[in-house]
Amino acid sequence: MPASATTQFASTSCFAAQRSPAPLLLGDSEQAPLPEGWKEAKAEDGRPYYYQKSGGKVQWERPTPDPPKSDDPEAPSQEDIEAFRAQMTRQFGAQGLTSEAGGTAEVRDEIQVSLASEGVSAGMLLVANPERFCSRNPFARPVKDMGRFGLQGPVADDQLSPDNKAQMLPVLLVLEHSEKGSKAVLLERRTGALMGDLSMDDFGCVAIASLWLGGTEEQSSLYVLHTCEDIAGAKPVGDGLWLGGWQAARPLVAESRLAEGRFKFYLGSTTWEAGQLEQEVQAGAWIVLDQSPEAVFKDRVMGWRPGKPSKPLWTELIQLLGDQAKHYFSRVYGE
Repeated sequence: MPASATTQFASTSCFAAQRSPAPLLLGDSEQAPLPEGWKEAKAEDGRPYYYQKSGGKVQWERPTPDPPKSDDPEAPSQEDIEAFRAQMTRQFGAQGLTSEAGGTAEVRDEIQVSLASEGVSAGMLLVANPERFCSRNPFARPVKDMGRFGLQGPVADDQLSPDNKAQMLPVLLVLEHSEKGSKAVLLERRTGALMGDLSMDDFGCVAIASLWLGGTEEQSSLYVLHTCEDIAGAKPVGDGLWLGGWQAARPLVAESRLAEGRFKFYLGSTTWEAGQLEQEVQAGAWIVLDQSPEAVFKDRVMGWRPGKPSKPLWTELIQLLGDQAKHYFSRVYGE
């Protein structure tokens, strides 16, 4: 992997001691109005925290609004409010911002996936085959070291709900594949940290973006995946996806010329030795998919609603395959 594609860190301790939960839902507070420019979000444990995009601030304590001045000549007009709302829409990629009518803005196309017609290559998805990952029979598991995917063993606990099983089944995006070996990042695996926890100097413009776990290897490397063409230092990873180039992209994101939602950040990676991934695919461990960038960049958090949680990524992809993947779905969810 060229140096331009990753950002190196001396150790992961820079965020481990100050990691904070990732946001689940953005929304307005029911308390007193927040000061202008501040927003509220909820962490995974339900606690609210607050952030200011313009100043790059993130804090647990609710900011105190300035005393209202009814005759303040500098009070924001409706035009100012709409302009600020438009700026936030650009920064979030027009995705996940809730309108006053209760709808969610969507600008991305629908996810498209299909079974790969040829061998593995960069940009493809590896979706765990439950017949291999859920079997208690060690001879039926071609993947010997499941700890590489954050698993302690087969996903075979009868006490787990189908959705929990599906959530544990790994889905990976292939970054590199050659005769020398393969590299990928896990998808939808949270570290519990935000990018602002790493460095406000380097990532202040994406301070509230989640830091995702790419794998248990190369834990001193940060992989920046995005959908922005013509970024200096970036290299293509399949159709519509690029890797690296954050130094060139950062000022453009800070100036709202590129949307924050077009970038994802992964700590570490998952690797295979020469020929290892081919052996696992031939043994049926992985369902190999061609995909559109939306499969990686869809915001599955902002669509969350009480009592209607989003389906796991594994489930979403398998259902998109339709009848040709029905037996995989039944292995997890039953007939």
